[in-house]
Amino acid sequence: MILRWGVALNSRPHTAEQWRVYLAGYSADFLRVADADRLQELGAERRSSGWLGFAGADQDALTAVEERLGAALPPGYRAFLEASDGWLEMGPFVWTMRTTADVGWLRDIEPDLCDMGDKTDELLARALLVSADADACYWLLDPADVSDDGEWAAYIWASWYPGLGDRFESFADLVAAERESFEELNAGEGRAVEPAGAAELVTQGRQLALRGEAQRAAECFETAARKGSGAGQYLAVVMAAFLQPQVHHRIRNDVLGHPHVIEAVGAGRVHAELVPLFLRRESGAWAGRLVKDALGELGEAPVLPETPDFAAALDQARDLARRGDSDAAWSAVAAAVPRWHSDDPLRIAPLTLLTDPVLRALVTPQRAAWIVTTPKSVFTALDPTT
Repeated sequence: MILRWGVALNSRPHTAEQWRVYLAGYSADFLRVADADRLQELGAERRSSGWLGFAGADQDALTAVEERLGAALPPGYRAFLEASDGWLEMGPFVWTMRTTADVGWLRDIEPDLCDMGDKTDELLARALLVSADADACYWLLDPADVSDDGEWAAYIWASWYPGLGDRFESFADLVAAERESFEELNAGEGRAVEPAGAAELVTQGRQLALRGEAQRAAECFETAARKGSGAGQYLAVVMAAFLQPQVHHRIRNDVLGHPHVIEAVGAGRVHAELVPLFLRRESGAWAGRLVKDALGELGEAPVLPETPDFAAALDQARDLARRGDSDAAWSAVAAAVPRWHSDDPLRIAPLTLLTDPVLRALVTPQRAAWIVTTPKSVFTALDPTT
């Protein structure tokens, strides 16, 4: 089991001691990537101590808040308060957490929010508000949705949601999700929280992709992206091109909007591989301007080379498709896909099948998924232990 800061990565803190370890790691991550202005705001004492929290609440304070609320706190949140009575910088959009002195029911603290005129009214009226200063969002715990171990379901209500956000099993699960968002946002801006191992993850992801293990490959690339790897972020989007119909959103948000991704893989590659997919779905003048702003002045898109036998199979498929024999054309493509190969470390699948004006008409969503889940000819030469 992989450990970080003494806590299993696939676990959640439950006890006060586990929270102290977890929050110490979170503090170190935040201080490592925070910009100079935010570090200055935090002050020398917090920078030197490496702790974004406060002294933990004692049992008297915890008992008092439960008496004030008329309810026992869920154990994970109670342990959090015992580790630190309040917190700074809990998520990308939450700057402070409430303490035992001011945590309370949303209906008492923000009564206007409890009248949204829809089915979430009942939940809001009973919810416990645990966040304080934030960017138009609120962290809520639901005392009517309790797990077998006593944890209350958690939600984010934010001005940018049409209603409540995703449901989390517990306060700890919500914190973990926000920490992941914090890591993703910083990695996307080229400030990796934990860059070590990113290159190895990209290599492993490519090997898995060539074996046809698309889901595991995607997980490797996504993890590498969270570590700040522009190549990992790019390849995660390439994989998504075969698996997600709405990939144009990811091309815009995860590639064209991130200079460190373009720098890592080259503007020419983006122009050749992903821009055609983007412009198929977003063909307005604004889309062309977005591409130009991201990649600069580019001429005709380069054509990435294929091996002679694969290129010949594609020529045959194009000829058959132009003559109207789509079934035979796809058969030619399907026979060639397992033999596809590239020595380019940033190529994991034949994207030309999605971008070629003739061939792309043959590739249904089901066939696109088949392409990336089919082992390629080189996979047997790869180390089977990775």
